[in-house]
This record gives sequence, C-alpha cells and structure tokens, in this order.
Amino acid sequence: MSLLLPDEVIREFEHCNKCGFCLPACPTYQETGLEMHSPRGRLSLVEAAWRGELAPGAGLWQALSWCIGCRACESACPSGVQYGVVLTHARRDLRRQSRRYVIQNRVTVPLLFLVTRRTWLRAALRAGRVVRTLPLPTGLKRTVALLPAEAGAAGPAEPQAPSPTGGVPVYLLGTCVMEAAYPEANRDARWLLAAAGARVLPQDTLEGCCGALHLHTGDYEGALDLARAAVRRFDATLPQESLIVTHAGGCGAMIREYARLLRDDAELASRAAHWASRVHDFATVLTSLPNRLRFRGDGATVALQNSCHLIHGMQEGVQPTALLSTVTGDRFVTLPGQDRCCGSGGVYNLNQPAMAARVLKPHLDEVRQQGVDIWIMNNPGCALQCERGVREAGLSARVMHLSSYLRERLLTVTE
Repeated sequence: MSLLLPDEVIREFEHCNKCGFCLPACPTYQETGLEMHSPRGRLSLVEAAWRGELAPGAGLWQALSWCIGCRACESACPSGVQYGVVLTHARRDLRRQSRRYVIQNRVTVPLLFLVTRRTWLRAALRAGRVVRTLPLPTGLKRTVALLPAEAGAAGPAEPQAPSPTGGVPVYLLGTCVMEAAYPEANRDARWLLAAAGARVLPQDTLEGCCGALHLHTGDYEGALDLARAAVRRFDATLPQESLIVTHAGGCGAMIREYARLLRDDAELASRAAHWASRVHDFATVLTSLPNRLRFRGDGATVALQNSCHLIHGMQEGVQPTALLSTVTGDRFVTLPGQDRCCGSGGVYNLNQPAMAARVLKPHLDEVRQQGVDIWIMNNPGCALQCERGVREAGLSARVMHLSSYLRERLLTVTE
C-alpha cells in the first residue's frame, strides 16, 4: 500500500533539490547524525512511500515520529520547501492506516480530548499536581513531571489597566494549555495590552481549541473541524478589524494555516483567510500600540527561549528579543540556542521523551554557563518543557512568560 498524498505535497517533493541546507537546522539530525532523522531524509522516505517503492510502516513511522515539527528546516531551505505540509499529510495518511503510527503515549489520546474541554483540562492538571508525588508508572510519572510546580492565579477576566474605547480592538487568544497551566500569563498580557492603548476585548469563556495538537498528531479531519469552529466563533464574536493576539506560537502558527487548510471550503475560505491575516504575536502588537511602556529590572540576568512556530510559522521571532532589550537594569543575554528548538513540539515530549530531553540539554547547559536568573518563554509548551528541565537539572533559573516578566517590571506608561 502506498501513501495517499495530495498534489500540494507532490509539489514540495519537486521543489526539494536535496542540497542539505536543512541539516544544520534540524535538532534531531544534530543529535543522531542519521539521514532518516533529517528533513531531507524524511522527504525522501515519504516520496518513496508515495511512489510505492517503500512500504509505509515501521521505518517511515519511526522517521516521522522522531521529527519535532519545529519547521526550522523551512527557514533554512533556499528553495522554499514547505516541509510542514509534507509532514502533516504523511502523518495524516499513516494515522489513517493505523493510529499506532502516530499516537505512542497513552496520555496523548486523553490530552487531545481534554484540550477541547478547557474546564476538564484544568481539573486534570490539578489532579496531576496532587498525584505527582505518588508511586506512578514511569510514563505517567514523566508526564506529570511536566506540570508547573504551582497553579498560577487566574486573576480577573478583564484587564485592570484603563482600556480606551477608541483603541485598536484586540482579542487575546487565551489558548487551551496557557489558560489551564499559566492563567496569570494571560492576565498579565491583557493588562499590558490595555496599558499600551489597545481596546482589549473581553475574553470568550467558551473559547475553543485551535486544532494545533490534533494536526501535529495526524488527526487532520479533527483539526479541520476545530478550525471551522474557530472561524465561525471569530466571526460571531469579534469586530472584523480586530487583531487576534497570542503568546502561544504553536496556536498562532496554526491559525495562520487556516487560510491554506480551509481554502477549499466554499463557506469559510474567505473568512479563514481574513482571520489568518489578523493573528499576531503578543510582542509584535505590544510594540506597535500608541502608549510607550518603560520597564526597569533589578539586575537579573535574563535570557529568552523563542518559540519555533513563532519564528518559522509566524515569522515574528525578532520582536520578543527587541522588547526584552528595552528593560533597563536587567542584563539580557542572547543564548546561542535562543532560537533553536527546546524539544517540546506539541506532544513530542510525551511521545519521544528521551529525544526531547537530549534536545533540551544544550539549552540547560547554556543557562547554567551564562548564570541566567530568569528564562523567558513565549509559548506554554516550551515553558512546561523548560521548567521541568530546570527542576531536574537543579538550576536556580526562574522560568517566566514574557507577559508576566514585563508586567512585573513595568515602570511607567507614556501616552
């Protein structure tokens, strides 16, 4: 049986000239040095399976399951190959043949269910914190170790800074994991956006999942259903000129994909394209608003772990660095691996915990060597991954979201 792939994937095969520029950018290739764990190798294997020269099965599944999906290869490719499109459809067809080719961890299935039911997800996280000290099977123990040490305070639904009635209408996308694991980061982001002059729209308590995790695990149809629901929800609740702001790079990149994913949907194609064009990163929007925010630190050494999908999916990864550089008093250091994958990758660190830990280790070494006091995150999955790594490595660095760090150091607001 061959892989069943659409024409858009075949076109990506034709674009790839196997030059190898992607190899240094790929975190798993850097760890193993194996061609099957490189973007070029994976493209070749998928193409061979499509042509019927390779039976889809364990070998192809292993190659694709070891891929984090960080898309750094896309930024490195001189031919503009959209590797993520190939990965998505190959996983989709492998999942069609057998779900075991994509879903490898028993926690992944209930997680995909829970992210579409936010109240249940919060309850599951609370339960995980309770049982984390109990004797547990190795896989489950590794999973609950990802949870933050303490639940963040959800804070008020509305920002406490003045929010002008005539400002740019801004909707902060809370996202499933951020709202459940780090609600204080959403609270602080809304507050700062309002202080900077945005008209912050009330957060929709019925906000649903964007479908990013489903797409990563090959549940293409499930992801499309969630994308359609999100587009309809945006249309029903948001002014058309609204900006959708996110500080979860994976979710932002997913909504940017709505234009492509729903382009053949007669009802929603134009609306999906509209909302895809309205999504921006928190740092990008914050620096574009009319009020100037000034920040002052207390002498801490601060570093950033950038989100892969923010850099390679949204192409907005320079703004967090520029914003952190404006904080006087603190010392911002650019780590060599600042823009390289930390190994989180949606559910990757659940399905491939050993490789995720290998990918994270150089980052932890850099944090130790630079004496980092505060390690800034702009994606909840990265925060969970890095926070666990810091704890297990015995480092003293404090993992913080960008919005919470900036709110804590806000000095003045100038209109």
